[in-house]
Amino acid sequence: MQLLKGKLAIDKLSSLFFRMAAMGSKFVVFTYLSKYFDPNTYAVYSLQATTITIAIFVLGLDFYSFAIRDILTKKEDTAAKVFTSFVFYGLIYGLFCIVGYGIFNAIDYFKEFTWLLIAISITEHCNQEIYRLLLAFKKVWIANFLLFIRVAGWTVYVLVQTMLLNKQMGIEDILIIWALFNLGTIILTLIFFLQPIIVALPNLQFKKLWMLQGLKVSMIFYAATVFLKIIEYSNRYIVEALLGLTPAGIFSFYSNFAMVIGIYVSTIVVSYELPDLIESSTRPDFKPKLQRFKKLLLQHSAFISVAVVIAIYPILVWQGKTEFMNYWPLMLILVFGAFLMNVSLIYHSYLYIMHREKKLLEIVMISGIVNIISTLVLCKFYGLYGAGAAFIITAGMMYYLRRAAATKMEKI
Repeated sequence: MQLLKGKLAIDKLSSLFFRMAAMGSKFVVFTYLSKYFDPNTYAVYSLQATTITIAIFVLGLDFYSFAIRDILTKKEDTAAKVFTSFVFYGLIYGLFCIVGYGIFNAIDYFKEFTWLLIAISITEHCNQEIYRLLLAFKKVWIANFLLFIRVAGWTVYVLVQTMLLNKQMGIEDILIIWALFNLGTIILTLIFFLQPIIVALPNLQFKKLWMLQGLKVSMIFYAATVFLKIIEYSNRYIVEALLGLTPAGIFSFYSNFAMVIGIYVSTIVVSYELPDLIESSTRPDFKPKLQRFKKLLLQHSAFISVAVVIAIYPILVWQGKTEFMNYWPLMLILVFGAFLMNVSLIYHSYLYIMHREKKLLEIVMISGIVNIISTLVLCKFYGLYGAGAAFIITAGMMYYLRRAAATKMEKI
């Protein structure tokens, strides 16, 4: 038993290292580029990166929310369900090439990078779906190792080229390297799992009825995700529209650091606890596991929030740009909002496990509307701090609504 606990601890620590090293390298390159590029170029790059992040969530229509829950609770035809999921994604990718071309090509500072943005969006989404499946199958270590190869690969390459070799790199150079590492990771994943894929080939079949059933459920999740992404990212576009590119770059900079809280909590708590929680939902040990999940979310959210606040100041000193340093209190505001969002995941997860998709949609719709209105009003009158305050209002609203909905069903 002690050996198993020791192995689990090592797996968690190494998984955390891979995940945090990957995300850390991404934030390092993001921070370095804020020093390397002029403010307007940096703002364009940050908006492109944000748009790619949004595209990733748009692409899959949130089909994974149905697929993974169904795979974990109904073990039959797993290979066929996975195959059907990726056939579905392939169809979406084809449609996205057409729609994405029209959207990106219509934006002045995106148009020359249109096909690169499309390629990165598709390969990022494909890698993310693979990552989710590996977590669902409790292959957390390999999932985070592949994430490390993919993200740390292109970010470290950019840092070496610009910092150590003093080579000039533009936005196009960075996007090309990003796309190549994404594609390489997909190929590496196929190599790693070539044997189980070959074994599963005889059982592969396209489950049309299962896909259609999943679409009915996932479209509710998809609508919820759209509003969730509005909450997470619309403030950056609103800041750009009301205040200009440079303030948008500053706000994106601090927002990205606040997002470290969610990345950490997802890696060290959610990725390990949620699949087991879903599987135990019909067993007597579900409630104790739910309470353990709640405790871990609170403890780790508090720890990483403090760590992020402490870490930001030396980074700002190294960065050496007064326009960023002047707004460092914004970090405190965004971190508090991110803390509330992550703690509320206990109630979100409970509603998800209990198949309360419509309630989840209702919650994010209300929160999303509050977010847009409050950001527009407060940003106009109070600038970047107003946008930060709007995020706290939204996070508080989401926490209250999630908790109220969950506790109405059961005291958790």
